[in-house]
Amino acid sequence: METDDLLKRAWMAVEKAGIPDHLQAIALQEAIAHLRAREGEGAVQADPAKGTKKPARSSTRTASRVRRDDPGLDAGDSVDADAFFQRLSHESGIDKADLGDVLHLTSDGKVQVSPPTKDLGDSVAEQARNVIALVASGRAHGLDEEPVDADAVRREAERKRCYQQNNFATSHLRAMKGFNAGATKAEIRLTSKWLDEFKAAMSKAQGHSPSSDE
Repeated sequence: METDDLLKRAWMAVEKAGIPDHLQAIALQEAIAHLRAREGEGAVQADPAKGTKKPARSSTRTASRVRRDDPGLDAGDSVDADAFFQRLSHESGIDKADLGDVLHLTSDGKVQVSPPTKDLGDSVAEQARNVIALVASGRAHGLDEEPVDADAVRREAERKRCYQQNNFATSHLRAMKGFNAGATKAEIRLTSKWLDEFKAAMSKAQGHSPSSDE
């Protein structure tokens, strides 16, 4: 698909969906990613055994499990919540029941934070950092998403009413040690220190730790 055609189709999808002005940039990126993914799935490759062609299969381990909250997700294409919590529990050492008290995985693959926003911190900055730690960790280690979809994390912070566009990357994310901005603003990458901040965010959400906002 030519770049011009891709952009036109993506923009038409955004307009048709009636996305609010302040979310159109993020929605456009999601639509472009979705169209590119669909174009890749439509590619064909030769089957040497039968001399026929079959749809090309993605070479990445995450293709069948991540990016589930794309606008064009097929209705029957869901994510296994039990597997999600099992993987995250294995990687974090936190009991599945405790994880389930704080995180929720929707049928279309959105990682959401369940406790009220007020329980995530005493300031918007602390709340946003805890949403980043919880959602990015869930997507990385529960959904095997690499790099993490930063737009999905932003959308959850917005849902929890602690998203500040001007501060998200330059202040909230940059202040963290376990989570870094990726090659583009659409990516978040975890470092070896992700677990400390994930556990701290879990404790805060469960009411087990005092505010540590600076």
